[in-house]
Amino acid sequence: MLNNFETLLAPVKKLAEFNKAQFEKAVAAQQVAAKEYVALTEARIKAATAIKDVEGLNSFVKDQVELAKSSLEKVQADSKALIEDAKSYNEEVIKLVQEGNAVVTKEVKATVKKAAKKAA
Repeated sequence: MLNNFETLLAPVKKLAEFNKAQFEKAVAAQQVAAKEYVALTEARIKAATAIKDVEGLNSFVKDQVELAKSSLEKVQADSKALIEDAKSYNEEVIKLVQEGNAVVTKEVKATVKKAAKKAA
């Protein structure tokens, strides 16, 4: 029987801690994005309510077009960063799983060796 459960559980604990850190990072990013979106919405509402004439309307529409362009660029950059984060996450999970497999394999071999010695 496998005796060193702490050794066996260490990779699982590492993976759980890593997943927790990733989740916290994602939640923090969502909170920042939500705050930015609220601030942007408030600013655009304020700008819309400040329209007093045709010139003001033209200026507002021009600003909206520029905002759409910059927002698209931000979405593209954020998407690229998200893809890179996902790739990095997957690589780290694979590494941790491989480490865990190595630990289990080592422990199983040691246990089998001990059992074989006892049987002999």
